[in-house]
Amino acid sequence: MHWHKTAFPLYIVLATMLPHLSAASESRDLPSLGDASSGIISLQQERELGQQFLRSIRAQDATLDDPILQNYLEHLIYKLASHSQLEDRRIDLVIIKDPALNAFAAPGGIVGVNHGLFSYAETEHELSAILSHELAHLSQRHFARQMVAGKKFSVIGMAGLLAGIILMSTTGSDAGLAAMTGSQAYGQNQFLKYSRERESEADRIGIDTLVESDMDPRAMAYMFERLQNVSKYSTDDRIPEFLRTHPVTKSRIADAYNQTGKYPRETYQKQLDYQLMRARARAVTATSARDALNYFTVQLESNKVPGQETNREDHNTSQVANQYGLMLTRTRALDIDDAKSLIAGLRDDYPYNIVFRIAEADIYKRAQQHDEALALLNEALSLSPNNYPLSVAYGETFIAAERPQEALHILAPLSIKRPNDEYIWYLLAEAYGLADNIPRVHEARAEFFILNGNFQQAIKQLGYALPLVRDDFQQSARIQQRIEVIQAME
Repeated sequence: MHWHKTAFPLYIVLATMLPHLSAASESRDLPSLGDASSGIISLQQERELGQQFLRSIRAQDATLDDPILQNYLEHLIYKLASHSQLEDRRIDLVIIKDPALNAFAAPGGIVGVNHGLFSYAETEHELSAILSHELAHLSQRHFARQMVAGKKFSVIGMAGLLAGIILMSTTGSDAGLAAMTGSQAYGQNQFLKYSRERESEADRIGIDTLVESDMDPRAMAYMFERLQNVSKYSTDDRIPEFLRTHPVTKSRIADAYNQTGKYPRETYQKQLDYQLMRARARAVTATSARDALNYFTVQLESNKVPGQETNREDHNTSQVANQYGLMLTRTRALDIDDAKSLIAGLRDDYPYNIVFRIAEADIYKRAQQHDEALALLNEALSLSPNNYPLSVAYGETFIAAERPQEALHILAPLSIKRPNDEYIWYLLAEAYGLADNIPRVHEARAEFFILNGNFQQAIKQLGYALPLVRDDFQQSARIQQRIEVIQAME
């Protein structure tokens, strides 16, 4: 993105939270949900806090806007949530552009995933184990229950906990952990003990979610073993953030295995969709195209022939994923002919794969062959109407072809279906700019800035729009009303 996101200092973020936190602590009219935590903070108040978290994280300019990865994770989380104990299943997913191993759950249904998690989780089952664990934190309302356990948990203490969540999701240091442990009113040792209890509960409930979702229940233990191996070879300042906040012990691994002992062992083959996402995460976030090119080339060359211990179908799945990663890297480097050659083979074998169709269209778009790209996407949308990543790619290509009206026809309805998607508002502003509809440019930018917590810039954008629509009473009234709503959010 080209617009500047103002990364607010954390003390300013917390200052905006404190009035809401104070109200949550002092209210005498909170609905009772049958547990003590509801007397301190309601589900709705958690939801509102969660949206503040999300805006604060986006303000750090650390998010990864990738509709394909977003779509994959959203569908996986929805599947897991539908088989979890979560009552309020409104989940907001944020992907953090960070190669470090980390995932987190914040109050109000916020789930964060570092793109680096794809590197560590070798199967969809292992990724699902981490996500199920985080969903369990939400379903058991560990945030609210922690405040109850603290008893004297103050507004400042709560703000420290929230600050820690934000810091842990956007930094690779242990500053977030320090903010969390330092904010507890009842001492660091008790906090760590309490944390282990909640982690154990999340493990147990997460495994139940895996079972209900037809996932490998032992994936939790497998992932923990891999994480423990990672920690063995990490110095104190190199330990992944996830391990700092989710310490893995031998007893924790043993507990995970013990819980799954009653289930029969099954063999699960690698799933192509997940392996493609692993390759994509690496390709689109690589520091340089050369680094990614070297990686995928080595992977393809070293795995040409499966070993005796390797399942042939799993081997083929890995090879296809590496070919996809190499093709994305060739596209990024504008090696158009090589990219076309690679995608042609993939499309022949998987003619209806949406991910491959988008990749092929992107090659033509980067080659300035917009008609060919649009034809590919139009055909795919006829088979998968309203598909999110296909629709975004279609809109992006219309913008690249300088056909803004067609882009708006795709993107405007998408912004209604996905009002919290900052990338859609970014694209809408670009399309309105090409269409020379300046008032709408400012309106779209305002929505983008709202999602990033920059309310002053949002109001300023709408202020620019007002003089341009003074002769249009309805549009002027709508903009003025939106300004008042934003002012109330400040």
